[in-house]
Amino acid sequence: MLLISRPRARPSMLLSQWLPPLVWSGVILFMSGELGSAIYTWSLIAQLQKYFTFLQFVPTSELNHIVRVAGHILSYALLMAFWLRACRWQWPMYPIRAILLSLILTCLVGFLDEVRQSLYPSRTGKFSDVLLDMGGALIAALVLSFYLFRSRKK
Repeated sequence: MLLISRPRARPSMLLSQWLPPLVWSGVILFMSGELGSAIYTWSLIAQLQKYFTFLQFVPTSELNHIVRVAGHILSYALLMAFWLRACRWQWPMYPIRAILLSLILTCLVGFLDEVRQSLYPSRTGKFSDVLLDMGGALIAALVLSFYLFRSRKK
């Protein structure tokens, strides 16, 4: 696959495009350690339930599950958007390739996230979580593809 990239760009421009997906990938991988464990989110939600009475009608375990699933979907949708922004800037003539490369990079981070989680006793690396992560990435890819191709026709 031949990728024609932009002519030499200023380092600040290069950094502004590629730093967000790299930093966000780092945040995701950092959270796949002990700090991202369900016990931490559970205790945070339990504290919030004390202050927000409307949250007390939902059991803490169910609320924790909802927050964690939403966290997976949103964090990987955002990661996909960051990768796509960088890839579209680098290779502006190839939107389909940029989308596919962004999905591959997001999938790689999701896979590494689950591998890293499997190294901790308080965490479990599950293939279903990779699928959940890819669901978030695919949602972002579809929404952004629609936007990219719609704006291209104008």
